[in-house]
Amino acid sequence: MDHIPSTEPQPRLKLTEARMARSLSQQDVAEQIGTTHVNVSRWERGITRPNPYFRRKLCQLFGLTAQELDLVPSASSEPPATTTSNIDEVESSAEEPPTPTTAIVDPSVPLLPAIRLVGRDEELADIKRRLFTGGNVALTALNGLPGVGKTTLSIALAHDREVRTHFRDGILWAGLGPKPNILGLLSRWGTLLGISATEMASLSDVHAWARAIHNAIGTRYMLLVIDDAWSTEAALAFKVGGSNCAHLLTTRYPEIASFIALDGAKKIQALNDEESMTLLRLLAPGVVDREVQKAQDLVHAVGGLPLALTLMGNYLRKQTYSGQTRRITAALERLSNAEERLQIQEPHGPVESHPSLTSDIQLSLHSVISVTDQQLSPATRSAFYALSVFPARPNTFSEEAALAVAACEVDILDTLIDIGILESSGASRYTLHQTIRDYTYLQLQRAPEHDVAQRRLVAYTCAFLAEHSSDYEQLELESPTILTALEQAHRLAMLPELIQATIAFTPYLQLRGLYAQAEQHLQRAQEAALTLNDQRALSTLLLYTGQVLHQQGKFAQAEDIFQQGLTLAREHNDLEQISAFLNDLGWVTWKLGNNAQSEEYLQEGLAIARKIDNKKRISGILRVLGSVKDLRGEYIEAMACLSESLTIARQMQDHELACIILMNLGVNAGQQGNDSQAKTYFIEGLELARQIRHHERTSALLANLGAAEMEMGNYAQAKIYLKEGLEVARKIEHREWTSILLMNLGFTTSKQGDYQQAEAYLKESLILSRQIGIPQMTAHALNEYGKLLLIEEQEQAAEKTFAEMLNILPEEALDLKALARFGLAQVAFMQGDQSKAQDLAEQSLNVLKQIGHGNAEEVRKWLSSIK
Repeated sequence: MDHIPSTEPQPRLKLTEARMARSLSQQDVAEQIGTTHVNVSRWERGITRPNPYFRRKLCQLFGLTAQELDLVPSASSEPPATTTSNIDEVESSAEEPPTPTTAIVDPSVPLLPAIRLVGRDEELADIKRRLFTGGNVALTALNGLPGVGKTTLSIALAHDREVRTHFRDGILWAGLGPKPNILGLLSRWGTLLGISATEMASLSDVHAWARAIHNAIGTRYMLLVIDDAWSTEAALAFKVGGSNCAHLLTTRYPEIASFIALDGAKKIQALNDEESMTLLRLLAPGVVDREVQKAQDLVHAVGGLPLALTLMGNYLRKQTYSGQTRRITAALERLSNAEERLQIQEPHGPVESHPSLTSDIQLSLHSVISVTDQQLSPATRSAFYALSVFPARPNTFSEEAALAVAACEVDILDTLIDIGILESSGASRYTLHQTIRDYTYLQLQRAPEHDVAQRRLVAYTCAFLAEHSSDYEQLELESPTILTALEQAHRLAMLPELIQATIAFTPYLQLRGLYAQAEQHLQRAQEAALTLNDQRALSTLLLYTGQVLHQQGKFAQAEDIFQQGLTLAREHNDLEQISAFLNDLGWVTWKLGNNAQSEEYLQEGLAIARKIDNKKRISGILRVLGSVKDLRGEYIEAMACLSESLTIARQMQDHELACIILMNLGVNAGQQGNDSQAKTYFIEGLELARQIRHHERTSALLANLGAAEMEMGNYAQAKIYLKEGLEVARKIEHREWTSILLMNLGFTTSKQGDYQQAEAYLKESLILSRQIGIPQMTAHALNEYGKLLLIEEQEQAAEKTFAEMLNILPEEALDLKALARFGLAQVAFMQGDQSKAQDLAEQSLNVLKQIGHGNAEEVRKWLSSIK
């Protein structure tokens, strides 16, 4: 009950006169100084006295002193403060309360989780800096995917010692969710702030409540947390702090965050792999330490989403309680299934409830994501599910593809972006988080027409490949989508589309060195062609299959496939296909050592290509023919073939073909001792290979460029080129170029005096070259290894090496046989047999001079030195 004053209050006539002289109502005064008309009325009637803050505001408003407004305290003019009613004290001080001795503790602030916050140190520091800045910047909004940890981060901030010290008057917390009780939450804040029951009874709408709470906060230093906002209007209702307050908003919706906080919006990202493993280890240490690889697989499967990691970690920890290995194994197996991961649930008490979930719904990935799903319109939901046919992050897909697959307008994509479940990834590109994609894909599979989106994806991909089959940059960008479409075409038995897409995409897979993937899709497409009895497609698929085998060094298998294809092409008198198979058969049979047959194939293929005027085929066969002649020591003829081939390739602007011709021309120049010209060819070819991102050509050109630098004595630079080339060759598992690069690295490191490393390189090169089975390649490796053995004065091992080199080579390999004899001549000289040494060296020199080989001068000088 209120105390009745012992004396009658004395009206402040001067204050009333000042107001009326300016034709202001009590409400006008209240609005201009930030209080209520009730307080102004009481001040004028002398019931209460304005505190120092409002005395200053009144003086500023009327341009009068406190004495002139009768605001100076006086024992005779108004009752002492002890006689004012309790209600009056609350109401008069609500606008500018003195600093309370204890901060307001909002019981709605969730408790800190038992596990420490992982991977958020930078975010915490940045958010605190923003909150402590004051002004508009102090309104900070956190947005991100469901389960990314926005609320957890806010809880950590609410319990942070520095935050509580800065906001010394307390923290208010409002958990909104999709259907917030705004008036109820504001009423609770009003109670905590000490607004009287009388005043609260007069507050009828959100605006009145917001103004009253704002007035009650006044100049207090407080943090207002608005958690899980689903609408801008709801969020704004709680933006009621004063000049010394800060607001922290969390929302799934980027649109809300950017509107509310302007430049203070901050997107919370998922944890990286290291942070995810740390969190999982804290939750389930026994499992993670014992099953590191499986734990890493789970981290990747959920894309570092903290809620997913927490649910999985808690589940695994419960399974380890019994100590039974079989239960842990079963738990890991369960979590490897996307549907099981989504459905793992955790009960929660009323205090710990998620703001987006009602009390009867348990916490799970499925329940947290489905809350957003339920808010979507049918058309938006249908598009959302359809997008799940695309591979998840880190892969991206184009807007064009999204619109085709989802069969929707672009404004639906905008809606999905605005609500935060579809993510933008640069200009007109999108991505889906792994967990979001898992959820939507499962929903799509349950839809009545669940295959429609996949069929649209296949159709779109076929059309895209038809338009962009030679645009390697576009193919690189869309390759994850294309590979997904190939899988769906196979699963849905879309046979014509599978064949079409495989034929269009295989050259890209070859270019990138993705031979295993190419083989798998080619095999499936061949089965489809046989089912449809599509002989033309089957012939093309056999050609690509043989090429992929050839590129992997499987020459005998490649020859067999090419022969099958040639037979099929001849049956249908398909001249273009016949010339293609003859081209590849000429190359592979030469590598198998059948030189006469090789040239026969190539000459027949060239004649057919000229007959049908197929420029690309003419250039290709001339290139192979030039390489074969070059390796046989027929340098002039080789140069003629290669020069004509390059001219045609440049006319067609075929960069892929041009870069390999340039490499062959460089080899030809190097064989003739013109290392400077060779280097020029190799550099030009390397620029083209890198431009089109052709990994095999890049490794090959780096190998040859390194060899050119070696010949010029630039061993340090040579080593740089060779190591880069080896890295590329190993990455694409190209055994042939790996062997060649290892051989050249062996030579280079030998020249630098590191004989132990040189021997390791050369031995590995020999192992690979023998597995591949190309006599010339093995001979080159043996030659370099033999020269190293000579340096180390291992005469018997060197003699054995050069003898093997001489024996494995066909008679046509004049240059390599000559080099083998030179090696044996050096062995003979070391053994004291000068006559034999001189005879072998003279044989070698005569051949090398005859074919114009660059090593002829080296042999001549050595021969002169021993005479």
